[in-house]
Amino acid sequence: MQSLTVTEAADRAARLDVRRYDVELDLTELLDGTTLRSRSTVSFVARRPGEATFIDVVADSVEAWLDGVRLDESAFDGERLWLPPLDGEHRLEVASVVTRTRQRAGIHRTVDADGEVYVWTNFEPDDARRVYACFDQPDLKAVVAFTVHAPAAWTVVSNSAVRSRTEGTWVFEDTPRLSPYVTVVCAGPFHQIRRTVDGYDLGLFARRSLAGLLDEQAEELFDLTVRGLRFFGERFASPFPQRTYDQVFCPDFGGAAMENWGCVTWTDQYLYRAEPTAAEANSRAVILLHEMAHMWFGDLVTLRWWDDLWLNEAFADWAALEAAEQATGYTGAWRWYLGSRKEDGYTQDAGPSTHPVYQDIPTAADAKAAFDGLTYGKGAALLRQMAAYTGEAEFWAGLRRYFADHAYGNATLTDLLTAVGGGDLREWADNWLLTAGTDVITVRPAADAVEIRVTPPADRPARRIHRLTVGFYDLRDDRPVLRRRVPVQVSPPVTTLPGEPAADLILVNDDDKTFARVRPDDASLKFLLRHGSRLPDPAGRGLIRILLWHLLEDGLLPPAELIGYAAEALPVETDPIVRDDLLRTAVAAAVDWAGEPGDRLFTACVALASEVPPARTAALRAALDVARTTGQLATLEGLVGDSFDLRWRWLARAAAVGEHDPAAVERLLASDPDPDAPWSALAVRAARPDAAAKEEAWQAIFTERRVPPSTFGAVGRAFWQPGQESVLSPYPDRYVEELPRLAAAHLTITVAVLRHLFPRHGVDAGFPDRATAAADRPEMSPSAAARLRAQADVLARMLRARGLTAR
Repeated sequence: MQSLTVTEAADRAARLDVRRYDVELDLTELLDGTTLRSRSTVSFVARRPGEATFIDVVADSVEAWLDGVRLDESAFDGERLWLPPLDGEHRLEVASVVTRTRQRAGIHRTVDADGEVYVWTNFEPDDARRVYACFDQPDLKAVVAFTVHAPAAWTVVSNSAVRSRTEGTWVFEDTPRLSPYVTVVCAGPFHQIRRTVDGYDLGLFARRSLAGLLDEQAEELFDLTVRGLRFFGERFASPFPQRTYDQVFCPDFGGAAMENWGCVTWTDQYLYRAEPTAAEANSRAVILLHEMAHMWFGDLVTLRWWDDLWLNEAFADWAALEAAEQATGYTGAWRWYLGSRKEDGYTQDAGPSTHPVYQDIPTAADAKAAFDGLTYGKGAALLRQMAAYTGEAEFWAGLRRYFADHAYGNATLTDLLTAVGGGDLREWADNWLLTAGTDVITVRPAADAVEIRVTPPADRPARRIHRLTVGFYDLRDDRPVLRRRVPVQVSPPVTTLPGEPAADLILVNDDDKTFARVRPDDASLKFLLRHGSRLPDPAGRGLIRILLWHLLEDGLLPPAELIGYAAEALPVETDPIVRDDLLRTAVAAAVDWAGEPGDRLFTACVALASEVPPARTAALRAALDVARTTGQLATLEGLVGDSFDLRWRWLARAAAVGEHDPAAVERLLASDPDPDAPWSALAVRAARPDAAAKEEAWQAIFTERRVPPSTFGAVGRAFWQPGQESVLSPYPDRYVEELPRLAAAHLTITVAVLRHLFPRHGVDAGFPDRATAAADRPEMSPSAAARLRAQADVLARMLRARGLTAR
């Protein structure tokens, strides 16, 4: 498929002023079929007399009229409708027919377990053209007015309020000037809940089969929504200007959520089927606020081209985390971020798919590769560091100037840097944003001084200035006690802090305000392994966890030592976010990096589940992940209780150790109200050390493609089992053979397959190289290829770690 280039986009933006789209969508045939009919009427002005251009439309067939004159069929090549030389004001009408409505690109039709049909759209970065004819680039903004014909029993929701409704036809108010990628239509027999708060008409939607879950969780979602709208409106000095704000939880949605103006779409996996862990609760809160922040940064003020995508996403993360901590009960949001987004950024920056946070994006297709750990995790960290560099008050004031100057228009990184820092941030940006790599920071105590060494990657030299805090701790009564924290500015090669007497622990980046790998000396590492779990501040304990994780990733710490630290730390850890991260890290170290969980971690998890009620769900999940004997499963059977989530996990673990109980699976399937329960049953079968069971799951995912991407995590966790090497051995190479074919047709599914189904077990030492070679296949999109290289690099590190022994 053709992809718009940056040169084409700049040329078209110079030629055109797009005024409005009147879009009529006929969804009636999607009730029983796959056909979408669309009519797009585009009002625009051609600035350059006599020059031709094209409009984007991907469809099976197209009819078009320019100023009432029908265009020849040859003007449409399947993806672009070519227009003759233009001059002045024009009115273009394009009628299209689309039957590709099951690819999760543009528009997606899905059938729920109860037979009900739902339809949703998802357009970022350039998939609006799959639904209606448009100039599909971010800097050609226009007013949009949707009219939607749908089955009479359906509810339809879009960016703006409903202006009128007759039998089967919904007419929506004009939007403000928007980029095509943030427009949306969702339709189906949705369950709906509404609230009016602070003058806003707020809506929540979910499929009927999840109505009970939406009812139970609505108050939390409404509360976060209201708090977010108040916070951003005040801090940006710009209240959200539209009365309606809807959130639609969509079935079979490929990503997490999407920031459509006034109508955010979510995967309905975020309507939790079980009591969420602290990490899960924080994740949903931050995502809700992230998408809301986009209403200002992305929708109101939009990037000019996709090279500023990192800023779109990083800003939304940064703003969401600030809102969570300052305006909601999620006051540990930055700690959650350290163990999720930022950790992903660190991992990717150390691998072959690293790149500068700001990067050239030649085509819209290349933009899809930029939705990665560096864009989100490192990007938000750099905005936090930028705020520390400029000063928090000046940073917020700069943002207010930015929104005031560019509202309803487009802007660039340069515009933001000018608003926030005047002309003083260009050198900072060159080192932080335009140069890849993570600095390593080490500490060496000297006589009455402390030397802090900053070492950039040898192949990516940069002079990054770090604004951070150094914590000095003394050991008293077998516990580290904070002496004081010192704010400092450090840069390569060495910064000396004079007048500091020796301390038992000197913790660099104690406030987590910068992006760097902190590398302790041997004495400090021994201290951390013994006493780090008793640091007085949970933020510091979170930093110790990621410091140890980095040493494991870099081959400097055997998995057994990290597992041992976790087993000692879990009983005394009081912060739920740090505890969840520690459980996840310990399980990963045991199962994937060591390949042999052993009993110590299992025992610690069971004790935690029994003694600390708030940790019960996370601890039991971890215990199930590392359980390897029938005796351990017997211990857990009585603890999982009547939780459907834990019971499914218990059945999968039992199946993995050869205790598959088909009758128990059927009983649980019959009693579980979750419409996605059949995929939980598939995961149980996939866990069996049986060739037929593995093949069933494989066919369902790769051949039949009937498994929703939102359930890949459970199926992948069950499929790739340590200790099942003989039955798994054919599948890693089948995986890399299947990926290019899948990537050529289904990018959304491919990304989910790479994230959740990449082989971790049953592989040989040469598999990472074969996987890396597959990334170079011509069928692989830039997005899929980058993710495959990153996964192969992590696996190679894992395989090396399995040979390390504790000191």
